[in-house]
Amino acid sequence: MSGSNTTQYAVLGLLTIQPMSGYDLGKNLRESLNYFWAESNGQIYPTLKKLAADGLIVAVATQAAGRRARQKYALTPAGRKQLKEWLAKPPQVQPPRNELLLKLFLGRSAPKGAIAEHVATFKRQYEEIQNMFEGLRASLQAEHAGSPDLKYWMLCLEHGIRLRQAQIDWCNSVLKELAATPEGTRGRPIAPRR
Repeated sequence: MSGSNTTQYAVLGLLTIQPMSGYDLGKNLRESLNYFWAESNGQIYPTLKKLAADGLIVAVATQAAGRRARQKYALTPAGRKQLKEWLAKPPQVQPPRNELLLKLFLGRSAPKGAIAEHVATFKRQYEEIQNMFEGLRASLQAEHAGSPDLKYWMLCLEHGIRLRQAQIDWCNSVLKELAATPEGTRGRPIAPRR
């Protein structure tokens, strides 16, 4: 299995929780991992096919849901071994892409008030996510109290809570700085080097 295709490892990892269909995997990814790991349904189904062909998962049951039957998959011993090997390797550094920071970096050229409005919008979004995470914390503890995975889920959730709080604090600081610096006096352009 290719070491660079982490979609495969995300699927293998989710199948350690319980056997799931492609639909279940997509739903689980959207509801639990989407804040730090995004996958599309277009990636899940080909990944399931490849994992099955490689002998890392196996179809275990057909789940009837309405009119459509859903094939569930479970890890094989080879799949569990492959996942453990990947989990033991250091994570790869992902290059960040943050459009807000790019616009802030180029903010001297932005229309008056645009950057402050962008930052204020992101602050509101971060606050909404923070509130959702706080609610999720309580519901996870209540609904999955006996789960051996709960400790790890809570550690990821705590990362999200702390990161959102840091982002909210940063937005407040940026908004304060932008308000204190009159537009048009933010420095001269950097001259190109010759």
